[in-house]
Amino acid sequence: MNRLTRNLYLLAVVLTLAGCYERESRTKNVNAARATITRNWPAAGVEQVRVCGVDGSISVEASATNEISLLATAEGDLEVKKGQENDGLFQTTLEGDTLRIGCSEKKNRKRWNVNFLWNDDDVEIDYVLKVPPAVSLSATTVNGKIATRGIDGETRATSVNGTIDVETAGTHELRVSTVNGRVKAKFTREFSGAKFTSVNGGVQATFPKNASFAVSLSQVNGDFEASFPLSIHSNPGSRRVSGEVNGGKHDLKITTVNGDVELARSNGKT
Repeated sequence: MNRLTRNLYLLAVVLTLAGCYERESRTKNVNAARATITRNWPAAGVEQVRVCGVDGSISVEASATNEISLLATAEGDLEVKKGQENDGLFQTTLEGDTLRIGCSEKKNRKRWNVNFLWNDDDVEIDYVLKVPPAVSLSATTVNGKIATRGIDGETRATSVNGTIDVETAGTHELRVSTVNGRVKAKFTREFSGAKFTSVNGGVQATFPKNASFAVSLSQVNGDFEASFPLSIHSNPGSRRVSGEVNGGKHDLKITTVNGDVELARSNGKT
């Protein structure tokens, strides 16, 4: 087992325990309160949207609009503070060209914050956003699903315990990472590069027929299937796949430990 695989296994153990702790604490909350927050911001000048959660899903949909809208649904042991921004349940900041929701800016952060993972607050917040297609997006949560539709800008999605489902035009690079959860991605028009990482969960990606990419895949346990001719090198305990499709213009990197990988060609005309 190489160093990358060992590190992925270790990360899976630590973060799975964190997720189990959070889910167990939520099941004990029999008197959960509920609150709904709606917000709107002018889209002019906003080029980046950053969404951070701990427990709860993140859903982002592109819309032909001149504003950014947010619907946040919070449930649990809420400390609602009327009169404060977002009832004091989460932070939002708009600075320069960046809108942050639930995120605090921390530069040079290179490791997980243990207190963040074992947060004692028994609160779940689901975020639903509508944004212009051209924004770049970063979505991060610990326990929850991430789903995006129609985002044309550079996209990064990270979850610990949750599936990630992305549909994009493919005009910019896509980076997706999850520990316990399936990854699904569909590129509707183009492909400009992608990196997928999953420990316990498969990866399913669909590309337009004209997509040009070079595949680099590392897999431990699971089946592999592709609609493209690729070279497969299998050894006990690991599988590596490499090859070029339509000239290999952009990089496609996939790392999985336990999960099937499927690379499919779109049925569309492109």
